[in-house]
Amino acid sequence: MSEHEPGGFPTSESARRQLSYVTEGFYDNSYVGKWLFQVMGLEYDDARKILEELPRQFFPETATWGLMYHEIKWGLPVREHLSYEERRKMIYQIRDFKAPMTPHRMETYFTSVLDFQVHVSDIHDAGKYGFCPEHPNIFRVDFTGDGTLDAKKVKSMLDSLKQSHTVYIINDRVVIELDNREMEKFALPGMKIKLSCPFWEKDTVDGSMFLNRILQKLHMRIRQGAAVAENREKAEASVVFRKNQWYLDGTYRMDGAKEINAEITEEVL
Repeated sequence: MSEHEPGGFPTSESARRQLSYVTEGFYDNSYVGKWLFQVMGLEYDDARKILEELPRQFFPETATWGLMYHEIKWGLPVREHLSYEERRKMIYQIRDFKAPMTPHRMETYFTSVLDFQVHVSDIHDAGKYGFCPEHPNIFRVDFTGDGTLDAKKVKSMLDSLKQSHTVYIINDRVVIELDNREMEKFALPGMKIKLSCPFWEKDTVDGSMFLNRILQKLHMRIRQGAAVAENREKAEASVVFRKNQWYLDGTYRMDGAKEINAEITEEVL
């Protein structure tokens, strides 16, 4: 059923409520009667909407159609071609500028005007970044947020807000987060461990001694692997005897003075 048929309208909430107050079965079945209630109901709907939105117009933070009255109050031109948020920021600049400028009010002021999180630190409050000024008259303003900070605009605003005997530092902070939760993970059962232990307090062949004596050394290799149903460990050990072993590392000249008669004997334990 369309809205032009007797049962399809009125669409106004006020008109439907008014129809519930009159005799049932007469006006609600009349095309002309329902249109009369529809026209009156639309007027009441507009009036009710204005009354419900009226408390929100008292403050620039929530005002919409009432922003023009705040602009007139603070001596600003009525800029209806701008968005509500842009008009609110202009009102904030005039309204908050005249108040005593404490660090907290400065943070509130910049946060409302710029799309950045602002933190002001001075000699009385080091803040979460631990600012330690070199002089009591130095304060720092930290800006954190997305996008590029308009440093020229911020400097102009700070020059207008700060006390004449103070100086400031502008800090544009960039937060970088490194997530290492998806880094490569090592499985211990898949690792191979090799141990080299001296035997009978003898030295290993690492270049720290002459290679013209018998070296007795125990080589131990431990491998640990993961099977499908169980873990297995396998150990192998042997004793290696080395005699007259030396390396071609430049220690000896190849002039026939050194004999190549090394002997290597291995016994499996």
